[in-house]
Amino acid sequence: MAKPNPALHLKALRRKAQRVLWWERAWESLRWPLLLVAFYVLACLARIPQSLPDWLHTLLEAGVLGTALWLTITGLRRVPPVSIPVADRRIEHDSKLAYQPLLSLTDRPAFAGNGEQSAIWSRHVERVTASLGTLRVGLPHPETSLHERLALIAVPLAIVVAAVLGGTHTPSRLHAGLIPGVDDDSIPLPTLQAWIDRPSYAPGAPIFLSATGRNTLDVPQGAILNATITGAHGKPALHGIASPEQNRLDAESWNSHGTLQQSGTISIVVRGRTLGSWHAKVEPDLPPTVTWDGKPGPQKDDWRTGLPWHVHQTSGVASLEAEINLPGLTRGRILRVPIPLDGQPKDAKGVATPDLSSDPFAGMEVEGRLHARSASGRESRSDIVKFQIAARKFNDPLARALVALRRRLMLGQQRASQAAAELNLLTQTTDERAILAALALEIASLQKDAPDGSADRVPGELWALALYLDDLRRDGPDIADAAAEVRAAQQGVQQQLDHMRDLGDKGHTLPEQEELQRRTQALKDALNRRMQLLFSRAAQSGIVMPQSGTSSADPFSDEMRRLQSEANQGHGDEALKRLQQMEDMAERMRQASPEDLKALAEQMKAQAEARAQRAALHDLVHRETTLLDHTQSRLSAAQKAAAPPDDGSRPDVSQMSTADLLRQLGMQPPPGMDQPTDAKPPAPVDPATVAAQSDGRRADHALQRALQRVNDILSHRVKDLTGKPATAFDKAKTDMQTAREALADRKDAEAQTAEQKVLADLSEAGKQMRQNQKSGGSGKGQGGSLSFIPSGGAGGSGKPQHGAKGQQGDDGDQPQAGDEDGDDDDQKDQDPLGRKLGEGDKGKDSDAHIPDKSARDRARDIERELRRRASDRTRPQSELDYLERLLKSF
Repeated sequence: MAKPNPALHLKALRRKAQRVLWWERAWESLRWPLLLVAFYVLACLARIPQSLPDWLHTLLEAGVLGTALWLTITGLRRVPPVSIPVADRRIEHDSKLAYQPLLSLTDRPAFAGNGEQSAIWSRHVERVTASLGTLRVGLPHPETSLHERLALIAVPLAIVVAAVLGGTHTPSRLHAGLIPGVDDDSIPLPTLQAWIDRPSYAPGAPIFLSATGRNTLDVPQGAILNATITGAHGKPALHGIASPEQNRLDAESWNSHGTLQQSGTISIVVRGRTLGSWHAKVEPDLPPTVTWDGKPGPQKDDWRTGLPWHVHQTSGVASLEAEINLPGLTRGRILRVPIPLDGQPKDAKGVATPDLSSDPFAGMEVEGRLHARSASGRESRSDIVKFQIAARKFNDPLARALVALRRRLMLGQQRASQAAAELNLLTQTTDERAILAALALEIASLQKDAPDGSADRVPGELWALALYLDDLRRDGPDIADAAAEVRAAQQGVQQQLDHMRDLGDKGHTLPEQEELQRRTQALKDALNRRMQLLFSRAAQSGIVMPQSGTSSADPFSDEMRRLQSEANQGHGDEALKRLQQMEDMAERMRQASPEDLKALAEQMKAQAEARAQRAALHDLVHRETTLLDHTQSRLSAAQKAAAPPDDGSRPDVSQMSTADLLRQLGMQPPPGMDQPTDAKPPAPVDPATVAAQSDGRRADHALQRALQRVNDILSHRVKDLTGKPATAFDKAKTDMQTAREALADRKDAEAQTAEQKVLADLSEAGKQMRQNQKSGGSGKGQGGSLSFIPSGGAGGSGKPQHGAKGQQGDDGDQPQAGDEDGDDDDQKDQDPLGRKLGEGDKGKDSDAHIPDKSARDRARDIERELRRRASDRTRPQSELDYLERLLKSF
């Protein structure tokens, strides 16, 4: 290892000695600024500056630190530089060198003499340098008085003690003391109430936020963060949101809100402290995805055009329409066909079947695309496809000519004067005065001197005239007039519905509702007159039409009432759907052939048979319920006679199973809990009482036998009607036989169980019967739907009607046992097995029934026992979960 150069080492020590001496000289200038800063730190740890108003805190800190800085700068400027000889003396002192040997290094000989003397002096200096040994410079040790030394010990010790007493709050206190406008951890946090409101296009419950809750939020784009801060001494800052808005509620309360547009971290900071921080994952609001779900085109044997569609959007699709245009059309006409949606679906598909036969594009090859608009206003369109629009078939030559002329006129392929001339020629093809008068009116409307707006009504009037001509040629003047009246009434209802929908909330006023009622009444009367003519023609053909089976005097009253109710409640789309169904029925009525009328008669007979079967089932359930009531009354009387005198004590609920406790409360236990833990012997009965009840038991035995026979007949009739057996009738037959045997053996307990099974079997039979009737088996009268008359959910038709989901009408004036949608008054007070609610065979519970004190005490005991069992963690988890859900309602 090379030996260091003594000269270079000495030079470095001199620089160090100069710095040490400079700091010792500077101590006098630095001691007062340091003491001032130390006292300010102590004040910060004692929370003195931050307890002051922010402006006073700022002023105090600026004064203290500014003064310390000024004293430091001015004092350091007065510190003189340290010379090399002074540094040498410090080195000699710290290195404990005697006789100041470093003077030789800076000294010069008095007489330089010749070169030999200079060489001798240089050799002397080298020997002195080499003989110095280890040189060092100590730390600065300025001269201090006793008071200064005491202060140097006391002040740092005070700072350390204050820091220890501050504990974990020490860093925040120093931070708050040095930065005005920031609170330390000793100050209670302001109260924060924060939540996120979902945007209008994605409705839902608000998301309430908590600083200690979940930190990741999944929200749709456009959601609004709202925060209310109370107890804040400064203005809160909302980070992570572009352009937040803040409103001051009072001196210490603020309201902040902002819109979430992109994912990121959101935080609310008040006076340097974070009240809450969350990571928001914002789901972007993308345009809806809309596609054709198949090939559009005419429906089979129908005048309607099928438009298969499929839409998807995470927040819901608000509207959907088809935009149809004719390629090469110079005027660029676009036909917009609204497609009704069920609410605002997020993912839906279907086939719209609008009637576009009256449009000039009917029968032509067109281009179309779907246009969807999301609930948030985003729009998208599907690909363009080519398809043909369905058209009506007209048998009358003049009607076909009018339709062709109307199309050219609406598409701009023919001027009004040319159309008037062509209509003038068509007048020579008929001698009917009514037709000639109508054509003359159209010709006058197309003249140049006609009133404004007259030509706009011509296409609609030509279409109505063409339909009338076709009906007149096929059915005669009476039916043609009735059909025209129906179409006019339908147009009037359509106009009123559109008018009410355009008015919004103002469209639900009493005058508007009365006008809709007047127009729906006119439509109902027109349909009834058309139906009467249809039935008259059927009678002329030798076809006997049975009653429609509706609960009203005419088959259309219920449909009209529902249409009016939906329109008055603001459900315009549902009302338009129902009107479309009425239009379909009217059109099928218009095109009905004798074969259609014959099929309709068969279907109506099947519907009447189905109603009769349900009425029979209802009566069977009612009579079986009576038998069960009688059996329970006899059994209760016999057990009461055999029971010991009542001493007022009640059975111990702690010894009962959980399922029995629930039954005591009148609740049905879940399937997994319905197994009794201990088999208990039946309650004893009094033999004398059982013997005295023989007459009633004998009558019930005879009635049970009759009911068994009725059950067999009903089972065969159901199978003959639908072609499918209802197997539950066979189970009911077996249970009825068991009940008869128990009654014959005086075993009322067994009879009671068997009769309860019979009621359950009959309930299941009713469901099977309705399912078979709706599915349309191979029985008589099950082919095709009741296309002319509203079926009202009777269940006798072969396939569902063209109605909206959930629309059901009345099934007639016969009671409908077992129907889920029936409105029989007797069913309103029945349990799931069809029994009337009440005590005994005639009693009936009601809302006015008040239990006695014993019943209330027993209910409280049962509730207390259920709570005890819910707290027993040794029980099965399924039972504990059920008990926790059950006790939430108490």
